[in-house]
Amino acid sequence: MKQKYTITIADVQMNVISDESPEAVEALVGLVDRKMREVTGGSAHVPKSEAALLCALDYCAERIKSQRKVKALETKLAYTETALEEAELENEQLRKEVEELRMKAK
Repeated sequence: MKQKYTITIADVQMNVISDESPEAVEALVGLVDRKMREVTGGSAHVPKSEAALLCALDYCAERIKSQRKVKALETKLAYTETALEEAELENEQLRKEVEELRMKAK
């Protein structure tokens, strides 16, 4: 259910509406506020609009890196799943051969 929150980021107060829990909103606000303060270096001389744009650029760069990592992991997973299926088929074939050899040995 959507809720209205009054939040403050870098000394700018605003109202937002979100489906998230109060804890999730608070965590997000804290993260963005810390990033804004990091970007401005605590200086009041850096316009908040520039700091917000730098935060957005940083977020987008991190997202692109994460997407690349996810894609690489998905590729590795697909390869591993294929190798596992092949190994399982080979294992089943070897079990059959062992069973045939046992039957012949009797």
